[in-house]
Amino acid sequence: MLAGRLASIVGYTIAGTTLAYVLFSLALYAFPELREWQSQAFGPIDNVAMRQTPFADLAMLTSSARCDASLDDLYTGRVSCDPHGRLFTYPPVALGMFQVLGLSAGSLGSVGFLLGGAVALLVGVLFFAVIPSPLVAGVSLAAAYLSLPFQLGLERGNNDLVVVLLMALLALALAGRHRLAPAATASLALLAVATKLLPLFGVATTWLLQHQGAPQPPARANSRWALLGAVAGLGLVLPWLPVILSNSPRPPGGVLSHGLLALQVCYDLMVSQKLTLIASRLLLVGSVGLKLIFLLAGLLLGLRTGLAANLRVFLYSGSTTLPPLLVAITFSLFSATWIGTYLFTRSYDYKFIFLLPAFAITVALLSQPASAPLRPSWGLLVLAPMLSAWFVPYLAVSFNLPVGVWLEGINDFALIPLLAGALVAALPGTWPPERQLA
Repeated sequence: MLAGRLASIVGYTIAGTTLAYVLFSLALYAFPELREWQSQAFGPIDNVAMRQTPFADLAMLTSSARCDASLDDLYTGRVSCDPHGRLFTYPPVALGMFQVLGLSAGSLGSVGFLLGGAVALLVGVLFFAVIPSPLVAGVSLAAAYLSLPFQLGLERGNNDLVVVLLMALLALALAGRHRLAPAATASLALLAVATKLLPLFGVATTWLLQHQGAPQPPARANSRWALLGAVAGLGLVLPWLPVILSNSPRPPGGVLSHGLLALQVCYDLMVSQKLTLIASRLLLVGSVGLKLIFLLAGLLLGLRTGLAANLRVFLYSGSTTLPPLLVAITFSLFSATWIGTYLFTRSYDYKFIFLLPAFAITVALLSQPASAPLRPSWGLLVLAPMLSAWFVPYLAVSFNLPVGVWLEGINDFALIPLLAGALVAALPGTWPPERQLA
């Protein structure tokens, strides 16, 4: 009894300490009177933090919200309201939300603090609600808070934070039984997709999974409305999509970015080894092929070892304080969003924040005695690649440690595609057994 209480106290202390670090860093960025200590904010990622430009990504939206210019002027660069002179890269709905809320450049600090703090608190609630042991939850949450993707997202004030909050509300609406749930799901899906398009992958996958089986739970009807809302959101983005893609920076891959077509390691090898044109092309094609092989390996191994069946048993065994359907929808909505992002884009590493629910659920699953027979598969196919993707570059940028091209290659060309394939294999586990649907 005493040992259990002490373990709980330690878990809450670890979580509280790292949350205090996150809020402290946000406050140093947010409030001008604290700027003389700004160099102390987000200390572990000091080498990539944008010290002179707090919440640099968010600044584009807050500054443009009160800009006297048309969308066409912003996208073409005829008028630039971004404090750093960048071309506008966000869909019109994202800008519209900031305009409706009356935000401006003077709102940057308060919005950045509230947005980052809200996401941090949301993640904390999720971890302690899903993971039964407070000690395990606290240690896992600290790892999430201190991960490179999470700190990068908050330090930049990236618009993905808005999408995370919208998707969290969408998950609640999808699992809801209220008569207004269909309208809520359609509206939230529209806003999420029209804000950054990426949730379209998650909404479509959740709709597909919720339409398996004969019985019809409320989530099935809700997911249909969410899909309609997502398609409507896509319609709002499509007219501007070519110029948005043209204006958006394209990270090549490497220590701070990832994606199926991110091949920075190859370019590094071409330069260091002085490869010929033919050898360079063979290297690029072979690298994409290698990623596809590991992605397929993750999928096949995940199917072979029963990741989906194990996930289903965990979700519907009453192991969490949250409703099983809510946890299942959260897993599918966020994980599929990241999978789609990995397969079809080249993205900076803060996109890994969409895997925070999968991280929490994986830790919770591995904490259950019933999961012991399949612990190696979840640990090797999901948890280990995830932590490697988050902390190998973290160590590099935090402590000025060299990450050799081969170690970087293992991360980019083997572990991350393996993770993507394993998550695809696990997604069907979010569909409940028939006895739960009656």
